[in-house]
Amino acid sequence: MEDISNQITRLTQELKSLHSQMQWSSFSAVSPGEQDQILNTLLNAGLGNELKRAVDLLSQFLWCYIESAAARTDADEVDYAQQSARLGQATEMLRLLHHSACPLMESLPLIEHATMNVTRQAQAPAMRSTLAMKTA
Repeated sequence: MEDISNQITRLTQELKSLHSQMQWSSFSAVSPGEQDQILNTLLNAGLGNELKRAVDLLSQFLWCYIESAAARTDADEVDYAQQSARLGQATEMLRLLHHSACPLMESLPLIEHATMNVTRQAQAPAMRSTLAMKTA
């Protein structure tokens, strides 16, 4: 298990160093060609999917810990204060993992709005020809 802790620590440090590059202001400062190259690499390599899977595994790990802690019944082996603190931290981490970092845009209404606009645009020519036939 120590190896997992070391890997998570190393990954966290790498993510912190990547943080400034992930700011939109930094990304928008590079040329459009570089932006395209960065996005193509990110999207074509499936890096977003891999990161999502890693986050999902972390969530699953935390849920398993919560279930395991809840199942412990031997009072001699349980430090309830420490367990309570850990459960609080695990719960907070799960909350953070599953809430958007972009509170200005709620993704589902945005997707619904975009879908509605695309549908409306696709139906507009058919509606115009139907109206033209009725008026003719």
